Amino acid sequence: MRILQRYILKEHIAPFFFAFFTITFLLIIDYVPKIIDRVIDKDLNLLVVLELLGLNLAWMLALSIPMSVLVATLMAFGRLSSDFEITAIKASGVNLIHILMPLLAAGVMLALLMVQFNDKVLPDVNKKARELTGDISAMRPTLIFRPGVFISDIPGYLILIDKIDHTTSRVEGVRIADTKIGSKPRIITADSGYLKTTDHDANMQFTLYSGELHSIDLAEPENYRKLDFDMQVINISGTGSELKRTSSEYRTDREMGIDQMEERVSQALGNLGPIRGRINENLNRKFEYLFADTFTFNMKDSVSDSAALYAVKSDASVMKRHLENNLQQINAQKKTMNKFNIEIYKKYSIPAASLAFILIGAPLGILTKRGGMGMAIAVSIALFVVYWAFLIGGEDVADRGLLSPFWAMWGANILVGIIGLYLIYIVVTEKPLFAYFRRVK
Repeated sequence: MRILQRYILKEHIAPFFFAFFTITFLLIIDYVPKIIDRVIDKDLNLLVVLELLGLNLAWMLALSIPMSVLVATLMAFGRLSSDFEITAIKASGVNLIHILMPLLAAGVMLALLMVQFNDKVLPDVNKKARELTGDISAMRPTLIFRPGVFISDIPGYLILIDKIDHTTSRVEGVRIADTKIGSKPRIITADSGYLKTTDHDANMQFTLYSGELHSIDLAEPENYRKLDFDMQVINISGTGSELKRTSSEYRTDREMGIDQMEERVSQALGNLGPIRGRINENLNRKFEYLFADTFTFNMKDSVSDSAALYAVKSDASVMKRHLENNLQQINAQKKTMNKFNIEIYKKYSIPAASLAFILIGAPLGILTKRGGMGMAIAVSIALFVVYWAFLIGGEDVADRGLLSPFWAMWGANILVGIIGLYLIYIVVTEKPLFAYFRRVK
């Protein structure tokens, strides 16, 4: 039995790694255009681009591993069935459940490793990826001056040059609009000049000849000034295109470990008590006030019935606003709890999908034995699309508070597992696929 179990496990190794590298490669290819959109015209070092790709590789692994398990299970059992090895195993009296046990044990070990990866590694990598993406987005593109083309990449400036000699850096027909101080814009024009960069390309310096400087104070338009100059030096800062690394303590829900998110859930749960306490206190106080034996107002003189009714309505309106405000705070705390609970359950449910995929992949591989690799990949894609649709849809419904985070994240696994167990029953008993439904009819 052990030899057979080791043989079954060995049959899954090659298909697993084949599927793993193929799926990961496809995810990378799908992500590359997004990287290109972010780094184009940024003059980034190749190592930075590879670093960004490597950081985003982490979430790809979290998806590709369960998918690889599904593909490997379908391919391995499909081959075993097409070569009649499954038939030989059954003929020797070995139950299919017995040869699934080592696979399930391997799936449990893989799921535990993925939970640790999702909890300890993925959050930090996601944080670094977000920070690096933000730093790249904050970079200004490499400035390329073209004659007759407006340069608007420098915040607060709009530059137009008629002619430029890239050999001598001589420029002609220069117009610079300076709007860094919005209430006091300036326009500089010059017949000619020279352009150079300073401070290791961090700043730009124009030396202009035979020009005019126009300035106006928008608060006092009559203070318009025009200055003619023979030579003027204009320094423009912040034109560098270097990558500046930043870091912060802030983390999103997908950049937190399980312990951090559980702490946030506990905080939100703890905040509900005082809010509900304030609601009860206000309601009790108002009830005591309205149903007291003596009904009085904070007024020296007696008031008419209409004035008393108006005072009661005003008081009720104030109480309603306080109640609505407290209910909004309760809903906000519940949304916070749902958001973090969804991510907590997701860190467990996606790794556990490997077990569900083994349960459904083994009987499907046997039932589609003559489909080969193409059939295995097609069935895998269809199953994972359905699984992912349930996961994404469940997350959206749970965010709205219409479904508990547990069922939103574990529902797909449970459904796939139940279908898999039914298919295993069909394969083991060799009954028709819809035997149960026929019997019910």
